[in-house]
Amino acid sequence: MGQTVWMTAEGDRYHAREDCRGLVSGQQGGEAQGFELRPVEQLQAGQAEQRGKTACGICGGSEQGS
Repeated sequence: MGQTVWMTAEGDRYHAREDCRGLVSGQQGGEAQGFELRPVEQLQAGQAEQRGKTACGICGGSEQGS
C-alpha cells in the first residue's frame, strides 16, 4: 500500500499532512476570497500523481518533509 496524502480537486499539489500549512493556507485564502471550498480528499500518492498533482513544496508530499 502507498503513502496516504491529502489534496483538493482544484489544487495542483498533494500534501503528506492534512495540517500542512500550504494546504491550510490555501483553503483559508480561498475562503477569504469568497470561493467555494473544495473538500480535502485523502488518497494514495500514486493516485494523486496520476491526476497530475505534484508534491507540496512545504511538506514535500512525504512524511519526511514535514
